Amino acid sequence: MRNTSLLGIGLFGLATILCPASLAQSSWADVAPTTAVDPFIGTIETMKRSVGSVDCVRVDGADAEILQRAGTAFFISAAGDFLTAAHVILAMQADRRLCPAAAITLPRDGWRPEARDEPRLWLPFNVSACRIDSDVAACRLNEDLSGPTLKSRIAPVKFEWGIPSDGTQVASTGFPLSVRDPVTVRAGVAAYRIPWKNQKPIPELVLDRASWPGYSGAPVYLCDGRVIGILIAGGPDEAPQMSIARPASVVRELLSEKQRN
Repeated sequence: MRNTSLLGIGLFGLATILCPASLAQSSWADVAPTTAVDPFIGTIETMKRSVGSVDCVRVDGADAEILQRAGTAFFISAAGDFLTAAHVILAMQADRRLCPAAAITLPRDGWRPEARDEPRLWLPFNVSACRIDSDVAACRLNEDLSGPTLKSRIAPVKFEWGIPSDGTQVASTGFPLSVRDPVTVRAGVAAYRIPWKNQKPIPELVLDRASWPGYSGAPVYLCDGRVIGILIAGGPDEAPQMSIARPASVVRELLSEKQRN
């Protein structure tokens, strides 16, 4: 695995966390209520309706076969707009023989780990139509999910545009290592920094956990569910126990005026 591309976050146990009152009282709390024991629990269950795996598929009539799980995406609108890491989309664009069609995969009836053959929805999108900026890609599904048959399938995320303090506890939900169902892990914000690349400042959040392939593009969120960033890369060779995320403020220009508010 190249630490500077596909990523995930290593698992670790976390004791009881108290969600700051200012966060718990946000509008997201109406969707994902916190608990006295662990305020992340309700939020994580809601976030499972916000994410999907980014897949290369081969379509045969009404059926589709996953050829490769390229990364993770999360929805930013009820219509089917989503964000993922730019390198996930660029890799899919590079060789259409290996990736003849692109789709977001969602469960037909909700994630059910106990089901041997979980019914799934194949939701295609055009990789060539994605907009890319600051290591982030903004795309839209070919089918509008806001219709009556699909609008309950997803829960678009809400954003926190501010930069969290060092030590802030966060979570991320995605599809590392080609897993079928979403996996959630915890991390802490180790630092906020602004390195210069190609004569341009590129803000980044450093997380204190290592990467797994497949987490690229996953949302990084607070205990109230607000997304503070998007996972982009693993740490460098000298710091393999770290992960890098772009803060939400970096992708703000990719979003519509409605999604910014």
